Amino acid sequence: MSRDKQGRFAKGASGNPNGRPAKSDELRRLLEGSADAVASKVLEAAAAGDMGAARLVLERCVPTQRPVYPAVIFELDPDAPLADQARQILAAVSRGELPPDQGRALLDGIASLTRVVELDEIARRLAELEERSHEAPA
Repeated sequence: MSRDKQGRFAKGASGNPNGRPAKSDELRRLLEGSADAVASKVLEAAAAGDMGAARLVLERCVPTQRPVYPAVIFELDPDAPLADQARQILAAVSRGELPPDQGRALLDGIASLTRVVELDEIARRLAELEERSHEAPA
């Protein structure tokens, strides 16, 4: 497996050069012919009170409910420093203008953005240092 300087797989090089294991294809072929029978057995077991089978049926057949949030308007200065934006979000939560779970999601987003900004700054500084070291007389 060849990797580039950043540790990523080089273009055109697979992280799994041998492909999917043959056993998984064999299992798929076996299940193809009896999938309906297996599904019927699982449904029967679920109907008979087997909670593991019931959970399996529900996990596969009933989509997970994801919360849908209505738009909330509160004061947030997008040009303010990230720490100030976080304080504005906390203030909106404390005033009841923003539900706590939405506030947390926004704060998590700010934390992620902060890490990206820090990495950008580190990369910029590193590039400047490398450029200076190449310009310096030997």
